[in-house]
Amino acid sequence: MRKYVILLCLGLCVVADATVTMRDILKSMPDSIIPLLSENNRLDMIDFMDSNMNAEVTNVLNGKSNMPILNDQYTKIKLTESSVVEMLLLETQEQVDSVNQILCVVKTFGTDIKESTIDFYSVKWRRLKTEDYMTQPDADIWTATWNQQDAVMTIKPVTALDPPANEEQKAIEKPLINLKWDGLNLK
Repeated sequence: MRKYVILLCLGLCVVADATVTMRDILKSMPDSIIPLLSENNRLDMIDFMDSNMNAEVTNVLNGKSNMPILNDQYTKIKLTESSVVEMLLLETQEQVDSVNQILCVVKTFGTDIKESTIDFYSVKWRRLKTEDYMTQPDADIWTATWNQQDAVMTIKPVTALDPPANEEQKAIEKPLINLKWDGLNLK
């Protein structure tokens, strides 16, 4: 009987470890994903957040980087005055690297005119094909942000490069695109 109880406990531990948190992701992240932050920078940010402190560190270029948001599924890291990284863990209907989660990383760069890139990774940091999970926007330049509560990505085409021809003409507003995660794709 004791043997069965031990096996049951071990089985429950394996099930409990099946879900990865954003803290796990940040701890295991290769430096090549965000070269501006060292592993110690990331670990310090996590410790600061867990201690309810300002999660600001001196990055590898001696500038300041901070993490204003960290929860089990999402983080936002302001790398510099002109660069932000958002990461969201997404629950998947299909297993990828033996778990039902993948990671979406949105990097946004720029001050006046901002531009984003979107990449998907397994929780083991294996790069996945973005086109397998979403269709990239048609616009030449766009920004993307996450609403982590309901896994909706908002993509905004950048209009600053399309100024009006004269003062009376209004700038052309391009519509926002909202993509919701459905377990397989952003649609």
